[in-house]
Amino acid sequence: MRGSPDRGDPGIYVHVPFCRRICPYCDFAVTPRGRRGSERTARYRTALLAEIALRAAPLGADTVYFGGGTPSLLPPDAVRELVASLVAAGLAAPAPFVILEANPEDLVRDEGLARAWAAAGVSGVSLGAQSLDRDRLRFLGRLHSPDDVRRAAAMLLDAGIPWRSMDLIYGDAAQSSAALEAELEAAAGLSGLTHLSVYELTIEAGTPFGRRAAAGERLISAETAALFRSVHETLAGVGFVAYEASSFARSKRDRSPHNPKYWTGAAYLGLGPSAHSFDPDRRARSWNHRTIAPWRDAVLRGELPVEGAEVLTARERALETVFLGLRTVAGLDLDAFAAAWGDAVVAANRDRFRRWEASGLVRTGGGRLAPTLDGLAVGDALAREVDLGLVADERAAAA
Repeated sequence: MRGSPDRGDPGIYVHVPFCRRICPYCDFAVTPRGRRGSERTARYRTALLAEIALRAAPLGADTVYFGGGTPSLLPPDAVRELVASLVAAGLAAPAPFVILEANPEDLVRDEGLARAWAAAGVSGVSLGAQSLDRDRLRFLGRLHSPDDVRRAAAMLLDAGIPWRSMDLIYGDAAQSSAALEAELEAAAGLSGLTHLSVYELTIEAGTPFGRRAAAGERLISAETAALFRSVHETLAGVGFVAYEASSFARSKRDRSPHNPKYWTGAAYLGLGPSAHSFDPDRRARSWNHRTIAPWRDAVLRGELPVEGAEVLTARERALETVFLGLRTVAGLDLDAFAAAWGDAVVAANRDRFRRWEASGLVRTGGGRLAPTLDGLAVGDALAREVDLGLVADERAAAA
């Protein structure tokens, strides 16, 4: 199950909804695994195999990403079985690149886990560390220690997992710029890491952090813009180069083979509760039932577990193309954009692009509109300024 994915091909996302404990910032579709965790996992596994059978089609995805939740709570044999089923159903190509999100404490609890994943065909692991500072880990509700993170990273390297990444969160009110730089340098120095994803802490309504913020507690740093710049400059200085607003790799070959599919408009299929799918040809997006019970009940009845769907207008899809492009260091391919939405749309925005360039927010050349570091920090705001009035605002015809 080892492969070298072509990033233009479709991808598959598999949502694993179980966690040992739900973090106070988390707004994902997750549930505590509980005392009957093995039984719940087995029932989920059966339902997921049923959904794979229902969706069987010649999709040929070259990446399979297990996200969550905590996919490292799945037994390695379940990962092997699910990927084999995806290949047999035509949904995944032979030898897909399989990525698994994992919590460091799961690897520390079971020292053979990383090798079992490698034997099951896992090509990449993304460690959900979130911090390397003991006090911040406690604040973020994490169950592992900084030493657990170091040990887990070493285990992945020793097991021969080819792609090794780690997630970090920054920007809480107690974090100074100096402390952030120290954490980033420590992360970059861990054994064998080739990729880092570094996200700004966001406060979502309905989460424990959301309720604390609503009560007046300040949880977010007042210096997030400066911290964003510090993240990029610090990591560049230790050999991790940004290719997207939150994504950093040691080299081009170390970039995520899966995540760019979301930014470049590739097709993707979501399996499991709350998972989303996108068909770029029809400009159609759909999403599964958010919670486990209705999702599982639907697939076991032989029905697709789709809760909702939408077909984007041409203008909506064009806007997505702009703001996703401006989240990447490579930026927006203006030639491809003009081919899709019309030369007149690009021409109507030329003066705007020149003003951005004069302000140091973008660079133009080679048919691209590429954000600078300052532009990357405000990419979404820039996208909202683009005039898309000349894009015909019709809905794509449903197939």
